[in-house]
Amino acid sequence: MIHASPVRLAAVVVLGGAVALATSACGGPMQAGAAAVVQGQRTTDATVQDQVSSIISLVQKNNLQQGDVTDAQRAALGKAQISLLVEQALWQRAADDEGLEVTSADDAKEQSALVEQDRATLGGKQFTGSDNEAVALADAESQSASGLAPSTVPIYAHVQALIRAVVNEQAAKAHLDPNDQNNVPALQSALQPVLVKAAGEIKVKISPRYGQFDASTAQVVAAQASWIRPTKAQIAAAQQQQDASNGMGTN
Repeated sequence: MIHASPVRLAAVVVLGGAVALATSACGGPMQAGAAAVVQGQRTTDATVQDQVSSIISLVQKNNLQQGDVTDAQRAALGKAQISLLVEQALWQRAADDEGLEVTSADDAKEQSALVEQDRATLGGKQFTGSDNEAVALADAESQSASGLAPSTVPIYAHVQALIRAVVNEQAAKAHLDPNDQNNVPALQSALQPVLVKAAGEIKVKISPRYGQFDASTAQVVAAQASWIRPTKAQIAAAQQQQDASNGMGTN
């Protein structure tokens, strides 16, 4: 079944509201055709629609969705694509403020762990898709699904690597073991000012089509109805692309 919730964290610490903090830095008119502009990087409506189409195609191909995809599901998937970009900007800024560097090797290590974990999860189904599709499908099956599209798995892995670096840095400063559940409250307290500072520094604009801002909670509230309606042709095209990718053995 298609569903999406805020991006899961690789670290043991889960910060409720970490995503929401980033949405406070916004304003100004949207560029034509833009779904979001995050730190000056423009993501188009077409890109988001393609990502949503690829998720729908993946879950339908693997019989996870019964019946038609609802407006609420489409809205959640569209918002999830934007939320991932905001997450990336927030944690990248936090890492930069702390003087931390996350390398491509760190990203590769994180993605490799995700692929190994998620392929094991799908093992009983003898999943033959690409590594990125395996991660996206395992995400779709989980109770904490974040609405990952196969094409955004590398971004997701980078976000996890950023989170891990920032959490470990704050844990070291506070002389805390980040893997000890008893330290979660203390780590949350240590991370809060870091994320608040980062949230005030990033620049985020989101199209009202994907929701609206609640100033009282600094959260993006999803639109009640979704304008994202992938056509059968778009879903079929996404299916063909996935099949072609599987045939070539690519991610």
